[in-house]
Amino acid sequence: MEVKRTSNIQLPSYAELQNILRYESKRDVDIAKQGTTYATFETIIKLLKFFDLPTEFFEDFKFEDLKDVTTYTAVVEMYNALASKVLENQNNPDLILLLDQVYDYVSEIDELQKADILFVFGSKTTVRTETAIRLYQEGYAPKIMISGRCPFYEIDKGEKSEAEILGEFALQQGVPKEDLILEKTSITMPDNVKASLNLLEHMNVPHQKIILVNSPYCQRRGYAHFNKFSSAGTELIRINTDKIAEKFSKSGWYKDENGLKTTLKEFFGLRISGLINTG
Repeated sequence: MEVKRTSNIQLPSYAELQNILRYESKRDVDIAKQGTTYATFETIIKLLKFFDLPTEFFEDFKFEDLKDVTTYTAVVEMYNALASKVLENQNNPDLILLLDQVYDYVSEIDELQKADILFVFGSKTTVRTETAIRLYQEGYAPKIMISGRCPFYEIDKGEKSEAEILGEFALQQGVPKEDLILEKTSITMPDNVKASLNLLEHMNVPHQKIILVNSPYCQRRGYAHFNKFSSAGTELIRINTDKIAEKFSKSGWYKDENGLKTTLKEFFGLRISGLINTG
C-alpha cells in the first residue's frame, strides 16, 4: 500500500505524481512552447557537487524512471542527504555563497508595473494575499485572482478551499467582491496555473499582463508554469511578498530544516515539470 505524504517537505511518490496528473486541469501548451523548459539547474547541480552527491536526476533522467522503486528511492535519499549536509555545514563561507546563489535564482523578481490582474498562489497564510491587496489598493491592477483548493495529500479533508478563505480575508480588507476572482479546485502549482488561465479565458477577463504575487522561495516555479501555459505575448511580472518568515528568508532558509527542504524541493518540482512538459 502506498504511504501518503503528510507534509509539503516530503517528495511525492511516482504513484502520487500519476494521480496528481490525472486530477489536474487540462490545458494545451502552445506548439511553440512544446519543447521549451523555463528552468535551469546549474545552481542546484553546483550545490550537489559541493557535497559529492549524485546529479543525474537534474541532468539525465526521464519521468518514467521514477517508476523504478530503486531509482526513486535514490532520488529521495539524495534530497534528504543534501538537506542534512547543508544543515551540518551551514557556517561554511564557501557553502553560504552557493546557497545565496540558489536562493537568488528561485526568488528573482521584476520591476513593478501596472497590469491587468494580480495573481495569488493559494497558501495556508494570508501573506501573499496581503501583498496583492496592497498592490491592488495602490492601483497596480483592477482585479485580484486567488487560486487553490489545497495540497493533493489533503484533498480528502473536505475543508473550505484556500482560495475561499483568502478571498474572505480580502473582502474583510475592503476589496470589492466584483474585483475578486477565486479559482477553488487546483491542488498543485501547475494546476493553479492551468485552471486559472482556463477560468480567465472562460470569463473573458483580460490577462495579457499578470503580476505574479508569490513567496520568494517558490517564485521561480510559478513563473515557469505561467510561461509554459500562458498565451504568446503574455507579460509576467514577478513580485515577492512584503513579509517573509525568517525560516524562508535568504539569511535563514538553510538554517531551518523546514525552510531548507521547502526551498530545495522547488528544484525537484521544477525538474519534474520539465520532464512532463508543464514548466
